[in-house]
Amino acid sequence: MSTAETSFRNTRPHHVGVVVRDISKAIAHLEALGFGPFMFDEEHKTFAIHFKGELHGEPAEWVTTISNGQMGDVQLELLEPTEGAQALKETLDAQGEGLHHIGWLSSDVRGEMERAKARGAKVWTSSFPEGEPGFCYFEGTGLGNIAIELREP
Repeated sequence: MSTAETSFRNTRPHHVGVVVRDISKAIAHLEALGFGPFMFDEEHKTFAIHFKGELHGEPAEWVTTISNGQMGDVQLELLEPTEGAQALKETLDAQGEGLHHIGWLSSDVRGEMERAKARGAKVWTSSFPEGEPGFCYFEGTGLGNIAIELREP
């Protein structure tokens, strides 16, 4: 099978990422509309992740508060930039709350990054922690500045 045939682009999106200022208010609003439930575990609706990676090709560390709920067979991922310089905060400051990215799963994120960069794409941010799933966001499009995320399963 060729690389194009096995690419993430030939699968349905895994999730839609929405950047918010107040994740608790966003969860309450969306659950009132029937989305979700938004749960991390049996006791918590949100979780904070400390990331160490790159932003615009430079070393960076940041914390993001996250919650996931179901939207049909695609996850709705709410993201509140909590600490540090990060792509989510850049979007929130420039555009306000709203759609940030569409995310796909890929077992070859680094390979997909290299192939996309060879075609002219630019990586906005990435993180590949030892022993944990990594991810990258490609710079946003001219259409609403929507980023594309690739995440390891």
